[in-house]
Amino acid sequence: MATPTTLVAPRTQWLNTVEYPFEPKWFQSADGAMHYVDVGEGRPILFLHGVPTWSFLFRRLIPGLSTNFRCIAIDHLGMGLSEKPKSVDYRPAAHTRRLEALIASLGLKDVTIVAHDFGGPIGLEWAERNPDLVRDIVLMNTWLWSLAQFPLSRFVTNTASNPMNQYWFRLLNPSPKFYLPVLFADNHRLSKWVQDQYQNAFNNQFETYCPEALARALTSDEGWFESVRCRLERVQNKPCLILWGDQDVAYGGNALQRMEALMPNAAVVRLPGIGNYVPEEAPDLCLRHISAFLS
Repeated sequence: MATPTTLVAPRTQWLNTVEYPFEPKWFQSADGAMHYVDVGEGRPILFLHGVPTWSFLFRRLIPGLSTNFRCIAIDHLGMGLSEKPKSVDYRPAAHTRRLEALIASLGLKDVTIVAHDFGGPIGLEWAERNPDLVRDIVLMNTWLWSLAQFPLSRFVTNTASNPMNQYWFRLLNPSPKFYLPVLFADNHRLSKWVQDQYQNAFNNQFETYCPEALARALTSDEGWFESVRCRLERVQNKPCLILWGDQDVAYGGNALQRMEALMPNAAVVRLPGIGNYVPEEAPDLCLRHISAFLS
């Protein structure tokens, strides 16, 4: 059975431990070691990042919330400080299985999920599989429907699937520094040192197996997204908060309306002038609204 471990020592000389001061924790999944943060006491809040980010995305939310809650922020396998093995399954369903094993190892219940981007569908699948363990849900610019016909998703998938593109992509290693500014409403808010913290999480250009697999999954795994959506009735009545950057174009022009339809009882907060990476672009607003929601 997979259990917590302290056996992994990644190369983290680049890590800004002033901005990210959390003691590393480790979970040995069946596919590799996963890093996570676990600070504070009380009801658990589980933070789930997307692509190409990691738990660093939530660094400015955790200190404020950990005064009253137990804050757990994971790095999906293949991302952040977690191991990045080459020959493992990085599709969304596999991430959910590993998440489920980690949560079971920690014995979490009465969980608040805080999810962004790919963390949304991964976390929602775990939630609908374990509705009795879920207290409430916070969603930030995410989706749970097929993007196969969306031009931006097809472009990303085709780029990640083409062998020549993969060669140049890995040679130049531009991933976070390319995708992050593009989806910011104001890319001047993304300083170079922050970009470096996302970029350096991939120690070299041959560690991008997970982002590439998830890029392909945008269109190739459309059946999985639809299947999770069809089973969502188990958690649709849970208390829910949707924090939405209204300058985001990542999931289609009607993405917020579709998300509201999926979670009909959700409280919705539009964040004007904010793009996709809500916790990075508007951390103070996020902390204020999440604290109010949880109280």
